[in-house]
This record gives sequence, C-alpha cells and structure tokens, in this order.
Amino acid sequence: MKLFIYNFLFLFKRNRYINYKTSGTKYTYTHPDYFQELLSAISFNVNKKELSKTFQNFLSKKAYVFGRKVDIVFNKDFFNNFQFSNNVKKPAFFNKADVKVPYEIGRLQFLQKVMLHNFLEENQDPELNFDYLDEIILSENNKIIWNSPMDVAIRMISLIFVKNFSTKIDNINEFSYFKNLDSVISKDFEFIKINYENKGDVVGNHYFVELASSLLFIANYDYEDKELDLKSTIDEISKEIELQFNNELTNFEGSLHYTALMVEALLIIYFSLKSLKKQNELYEKIREVLIINNYFIKLNTNKGELSQIGDNDSGRLFYFHFDEKEPLKLLWLNNLIEEIIPESKNYNHVSENIDKLENIELNKINNVTHKEIKAFNDDFKHYSFPEFGLYIWRNSKDFFSIRCGEIGQNGVGGHDHYDQLSIECFSNNKWIARDPGTGTYTDDIKTRNKYRSLEYHWGPNVEMSFPIEDAFDCFKLKYMSRGQVLKFDKFNFVGYADFNEKRIYRKVKFSDGVIIIQDFSNDVELSEYVNWGQENNGIKVEFSEGYKRFT
Repeated sequence: MKLFIYNFLFLFKRNRYINYKTSGTKYTYTHPDYFQELLSAISFNVNKKELSKTFQNFLSKKAYVFGRKVDIVFNKDFFNNFQFSNNVKKPAFFNKADVKVPYEIGRLQFLQKVMLHNFLEENQDPELNFDYLDEIILSENNKIIWNSPMDVAIRMISLIFVKNFSTKIDNINEFSYFKNLDSVISKDFEFIKINYENKGDVVGNHYFVELASSLLFIANYDYEDKELDLKSTIDEISKEIELQFNNELTNFEGSLHYTALMVEALLIIYFSLKSLKKQNELYEKIREVLIINNYFIKLNTNKGELSQIGDNDSGRLFYFHFDEKEPLKLLWLNNLIEEIIPESKNYNHVSENIDKLENIELNKINNVTHKEIKAFNDDFKHYSFPEFGLYIWRNSKDFFSIRCGEIGQNGVGGHDHYDQLSIECFSNNKWIARDPGTGTYTDDIKTRNKYRSLEYHWGPNVEMSFPIEDAFDCFKLKYMSRGQVLKFDKFNFVGYADFNEKRIYRKVKFSDGVIIIQDFSNDVELSEYVNWGQENNGIKVEFSEGYKRFT
C-alpha cells in the first residue's frame, strides 16, 4: 500500500510536469558579463587530451556516465540493462533499475567539454553535428528526462554555458541545434519555475540548484517579468541560505560531496549576481560561504581526492574539468573558487576547544583499546566543524578525522551514513582508514544499506543487529543518534553516540607520533581492531570510488 500511494502521488506530479504548456513569452539573450571571467578561469590548466576524448565520444554519440562510456540514449539504465518505457510513472524502480542513469545523461554536461574543446582548438570542426540532440530533447519518447526538476535545472545550466560559448565560436550558430537553443533553454526555465521542489520533509539541494539555475537564466535573458522573477529568486535564495547552511556556514546535508555540489551552485549564483550588478548583502554572504567551504573541502582532501563522508551520488554543475575516471579529484573546484575569489587562499579557520568531561568516569565503563596508529611525528593543527559534525587533525603528511555531531537534513539523515564516531586516517601518502563511499541507491537496496552501515565504517567494532529497513527507509537514518562531543583539543577527543539505543563512547589521544583509540560501553560488547586498513588502501570491507564505481 505504501508503494502504491508513493507512486500515485508521483504520477500526479509527473503528469503536471510533462503536460505543461510554454507561456509564449519572448526571451532575448543578453550576452552576460560573467562569461569572460568564467572562461578565463576554466581555460587555465586545461587537460586538452581529456577534452579531445570527450569531443570524439560526442561525435560517436557516446558519453561517460558514472565512469562508464555509454550511448547517448535517455531511456536506458545501462548498468542494469533496463529499458524504461516512454511513459514512466514512478520515481524509483526498487531493486530493478536506476533512474539516475538516464537523468545523468539528460543533464548534457558533456556539452560543456565539447564547447570548451572547440573554443580552445584553432581548427574548429566545421562538421560538428548537434542535430541528433534536437530529437533527444524534443522527442515525445524521452519523457523520463522531465521526471526530475533538479536534473532539468542542471541541463539548463549546461545549455546556457553552450549558449555563452556559441557567441565565442565562429559559424557555430549555423547548426540547427543552436538556432533552437533559446527555445529549449526557455522551455527548461519555465518548467523549473512551476515545479520547484520546495515542499516536503526535506527541502535541500534540489531546490537550491533549481534556484541557482533560474538566477543564471535571468542573468542571460531579458523578458517582460524579469525584475519580478529576479526579486523573488533572490529572496528565495537568501531564505534557503539561512535554512540550508549552519551558523558555521557548512551545509546542513551532512555530506562532503553535497557540500561540493552546493559550492558549485553558490558559484553560479555569485557569477549571476555580479553580472546583474547585484553586489548586495546576499552577494557578500555567498562570498563568505564560498571562502569557508573552499577551506573545508581542502581540509578533507588527500592525494587530491575529497573524502566521502555521507553520500556521494553525482552532480556537477561545472563539468569542464571533472574527470569521470577520477571522480573524487575536485581540486579543480578549489582552483576555480580561488581564481574567482583570490582572498580565499588566505582564509584561516579558528576552532574552539571543548571540555564537558567532568561528570563522565570512562574508567568505570567496559572498554577496548585498538591497535595504535603511528602518525603525526611533526607538529599539526586541529580543526572543528561542530554543526557539520567533523573534527580534523592534519599537517602536510598526516590527516585524521572523526565524525561526531548532527544528523543531516535537520535529523532526517537522507544523505547520512551510520558513521558516528567513525574515523579516517591518511599518513605518509597512504590510507590507514577510509570511508567506504556510497555504492548505489534505489536499484540495489541491499548494496545501498551496506555502504551506509556501521559495519562498513571505521566506527566502534561491534556485532549489532539493526531492524530491517525497507526501500522507503534508504533516505532516512532511524537507528543512530546525533553524536555528542565531550572533549576536543589538539591532543584529545572524547565523544559518544547511540546505535540502536546502545550508547558507545570513543576516546582518541595524540601522543608522540602515536594515535591511541579506545571505545567504551556497558550496553554492547566491544571488540578491538587488531589491524586497520593500511594493507588494503584504508578499506574496511568494500570501497566505492563515487556513485556506481566499485573497486
């Protein structure tokens, strides 16, 4: 019955999605100011070989999706060999197929690299053929790519960048796709406006990306109601920044890779406001959020790869430098921020120590001591992000973090894992303990739940039964409490969390090049880690290098 109601409500919304009529409003492209600045930033340190490969794939009607080269077809899940019908009536095909695969192709992100390639190459291909995209975008046989307003928003961002490039490349506007481009972009814009995902238990990154895409459209086109849309969009963005970013300005979803996505959305807004000559209070707030989150991302980056605390399912708004073969490498995003906001290079985070241990006698609680970790022979610094729930120690060679704090999305935990008190450790260019990543979502609920589980993370080593969670629980976190920090300073950490109502404490001590980790509980039997993951690249059980990328 739950599945029937779920699908019925989605079907009601989806029919509203695809049966809307465009308004007939006249939209005029304005040649926005931001693009030259963006073009200068993305043209720096370009991997021309990668751009050329993407271009050649495009000519062969192929693109990379979640690391796999596939045909540019919008109604197929190539990973599960599942063909979607022309009239998809539900948002998820539990344990059968993943709608995110056609959604991802439908974003048309690969066109960003195609256009950058053609801009940078002196001998631009006069035979460049975009005609088949007319059929794909406008066809009645590809209704699935209108199921998700957020994915339409990402497609529109890519197409606006294509439009921006088209004014820089000779003769390209002669192709039929470019003659229709304004109408395709405006159709996406009107669709997004009437289908904002701003209702429900969680209003998060989907709505924020949709607002960012709308502001980008407004920065690129003149039309009758532009000023009204501009005011309402800026008002909504201002409100959502207050709701979706913590007081410390980290993101409320509780995921490092969703932090990166939101940073991209903020950059879209930043460029748009600057182009619209709206360098106002919101503009300065976004600048501050970008600076802090740029630093936060860099703190959690090792060997160029961003750690995967929380979900990492996909989502790139700036695809120009993204590497499908190495999806965790996001230094290009840090470089983009620092190119646009040079002072972000000089930010220095200040952390406050915590000491609330006076009423806790850990020595009276059953405990285990894990194998010591040798790291931090050299001096190091400590960093706290309490509202995100992440505490970090690092220097140029060593990195250690522990997850302890809020459940994301105001307690819903849609993109959280069972990772309270879980650690990551990287030392001398080698992983000792590493977060497992995400795996996949609704097409394989068993795998989804494994990668979220306590068993897959370097948290307390316990054998604990959790209630069986059905498919509808795969975007909720029901059996783990928020973490509570009792002590935090340069050399010490103590915190606790409840796992299925069983309380466990974890203590970490840094002393003379050694990290000592102890767990304490009278509620559950604890076991020690006699080895960490240094012989397996830090992996405890299995590892997913990004969404659907298994190693």
